[in-house]
Amino acid sequence: MARGVAIVLAAAVAGLFLAPAVFHGSTQAGPRFPAVRERQAPASFSARAARVPTLTRYTTIIATARGRTIPVYARPHRGAPRTRLLRARVLDGRRLPLVFAVTDHAHKGWFRVRLPVRPNGARGWIKRSAVSTSATNFRVAVQLRRHRILVRRGRVTILHARIGVGRSLSPTPTGTYYLTDLIRSTDPFYGPYAFGLSAFSTVYTSFEGGDGQVGVHGTNAPAAIGTDISHGCIRVKNAIIRKLARMLPLGTPVTIIH
Repeated sequence: MARGVAIVLAAAVAGLFLAPAVFHGSTQAGPRFPAVRERQAPASFSARAARVPTLTRYTTIIATARGRTIPVYARPHRGAPRTRLLRARVLDGRRLPLVFAVTDHAHKGWFRVRLPVRPNGARGWIKRSAVSTSATNFRVAVQLRRHRILVRRGRVTILHARIGVGRSLSPTPTGTYYLTDLIRSTDPFYGPYAFGLSAFSTVYTSFEGGDGQVGVHGTNAPAAIGTDISHGCIRVKNAIIRKLARMLPLGTPVTIIH
């Protein structure tokens, strides 16, 4: 799915096929995986979200791990079995934020969250004491057949643009995910920025040393926008990825439909 791009949230992030330090995304010819160095990124890289005065039906609570690891549990109860231990990735000597989108906060002291792991759509429970919280009213919708990406804030659509998506043999996976990481790319092929998603390829379990993570990134081949061109990543024009990088906090929900 898209060529190279680096990222991860306890596993990966930004295009597709994330290697230990590099996220790999969509490709037009054969895959090429240059190192993508993380530089200064916009404010959203820190998982900072826009202030929202009250929680609404459009609000997503974002949980950011306070430490380098966070245990995930099967149930929101003391003594519940731990299902996994997620670790924040380190890229170029910098620890990436470990971010989650909250789906249930009804249990005192617990959050149910979407997980940036396989299988797609995985969820688990984490302790509230292990995270700091913020909130956002931004949402992203990706329409594969129409080759469109839309950004909504509350009920209002504030951005829409054409995209390139996965080919039939390496489709972009549908479902509801969230933005896990943001890096600044040094390779023009991926444009200036790349977001990682909590989504993974349904075709590739490994790819050039990566684990098949899907992401959203820019491109130096804008003519391919509007077509099925990638190994699963979502391509946008560079002007659009710059806007998204300035606008969207990590943890923003992303729904991908046919």
